[in-house]
Amino acid sequence: MRRTIKRTTAEVLPSSIPDEVLQASAIDWEVMVDAYLFGAAFVGGCYAARAFLDRSGAIDDGMTVLTPVVGVMVERSGFVLVRSLSGQDHYVIVSRHEPVRE
Repeated sequence: MRRTIKRTTAEVLPSSIPDEVLQASAIDWEVMVDAYLFGAAFVGGCYAARAFLDRSGAIDDGMTVLTPVVGVMVERSGFVLVRSLSGQDHYVIVSRHEPVRE
C-alpha cells in the first residue's frame, strides 16, 4: 500500500520557499492550485519548473517537474494561472526562465 503524506503551507519552513511563491500563494485564484512553479521554461505546450507547495504532497519543494500541456487562464499581480487541457490540474507560474538568445 502506498502512503502519501500531505502537508499544509504552515508545515513547510518559510525560508525554503521563495518569497514570490509565498506572495502568489496568498492570492485567491478561485480554484485549487496544484503547485506553484518557479523558474518555469515553456517547452512544447508544457512547463518545466521547480515546484513548490505541491497540494498532493508527492513532490518536495524545489523538485523539477514537467506539467501536462496547459493553457493560460488568468494573470494576477504578475503571476499566471494555467490549467491543463483536461481541466483537472492548475498551476501558478511564479517566475519564468528566459530563453538564451544568441
